[in-house]
Amino acid sequence: MTDVYRNMIVTAADAPVAQTIAVGISPVAGANMWITPLSATGSDPATHYISTGYIGPEWEVLMPLQSWTRDENGDWVLTDVYMGQPQALYDACVQYGVQVTQQQIADLFNHSDVTTQEPAEALQRMGLQLVQAGEP
Repeated sequence: MTDVYRNMIVTAADAPVAQTIAVGISPVAGANMWITPLSATGSDPATHYISTGYIGPEWEVLMPLQSWTRDENGDWVLTDVYMGQPQALYDACVQYGVQVTQQQIADLFNHSDVTTQEPAEALQRMGLQLVQAGEP
């Protein structure tokens, strides 16, 4: 089995949980996940964080996934949803000693936008942009 591409956007409120899970399960790769801030204006405060890249197939089955297409008017339409396996992710967290609750994982899954879309397309769909660093 090969790694799969995912574009994962989480709310700012859920980003610490996502980061805790990622670092707890994979300290090296997880350290660089959900560190890129997003907002509707491109200015602070961040409302969301994005992590984009390849994940292993063992994690693919645990994560939620949404599929979006454009309708005849050009509007985005949610066409498919895989809810993921929050209980299995929680069990993995327990195995790795990651301190999160089942409710935190459920909230994370419910608030996340996980797709195979390229970042620019997902950001456009969600009305988000990268937060630009301020002048020193």
